[in-house]
Amino acid sequence: QRRDDARQFMKFLHPDLGIELPERSYGADCRLYVPDHPTNRFKNLYDTIFDEFFLAHIFGWWGKAILIRNQPLLWVLSIGFELLELTFRHMLPNFNECWWDSIVLDILICNWFGIWAGMHTVRYFDGKTYEWVGISRQPNIIGRVKRTLGQFTPAHWDKDEWHPLQGPWRFIQVLTLCIIFLTVELNTFFLKFSLWIPPRNPVILYRLILWWLIAIPTIREYNSYLQDRKPVKKVGSFCWLSTGICIVELLICIKFGT
Repeated sequence: QRRDDARQFMKFLHPDLGIELPERSYGADCRLYVPDHPTNRFKNLYDTIFDEFFLAHIFGWWGKAILIRNQPLLWVLSIGFELLELTFRHMLPNFNECWWDSIVLDILICNWFGIWAGMHTVRYFDGKTYEWVGISRQPNIIGRVKRTLGQFTPAHWDKDEWHPLQGPWRFIQVLTLCIIFLTVELNTFFLKFSLWIPPRNPVILYRLILWWLIAIPTIREYNSYLQDRKPVKKVGSFCWLSTGICIVELLICIKFGT
């Protein structure tokens, strides 16, 4: 299967696909104030705020907060993805962002507001807040009692109870979740670039919604797997399904992205 064949095959999913996309870079002009612009001296800032990715960041991190339900881990993922953008900016033109776009607009405004709104949504619907540290790994008896009682009540959305350095194996398990999560995020942009899918095409939205629906039971299964204290335990079927889909998407990106 050639790359051109794969791009033309996308026409079966949507008639507007199969057309080469123009290169788009967000870091060509990083001036906040453009005195020589004829109509808008804050043109660069205006175009970035009213870009489709601005709202996509907010709604995306709102959905991720509902999935992860742990604020410190969400911030690890948020900063981690920005680092991935810096890493792959030489391969994807739209990863080439200005410093104020990446740090201020993305992390400090859009991602923060999405995480904040998502955690409040979890509290409003009394969703189960995930604790990524088991009872046996609490440092003292008081912590174990609080951790046990916390199983029956929603934890506060801004309370940091995730301590990955308490155990090397738990650190590796949570790190694995972060790697798969960020890989799925990265696949979105590489698939879009390799298969010529415009950002506003509904195929992108359908994929994200499908991934979100799959991730809901996946995250729940994986959290239950981490908290299970049985000597023999198995990862749930949705975890294997999500991992398999992630690997297939990654292989497609590697095959057609070169």
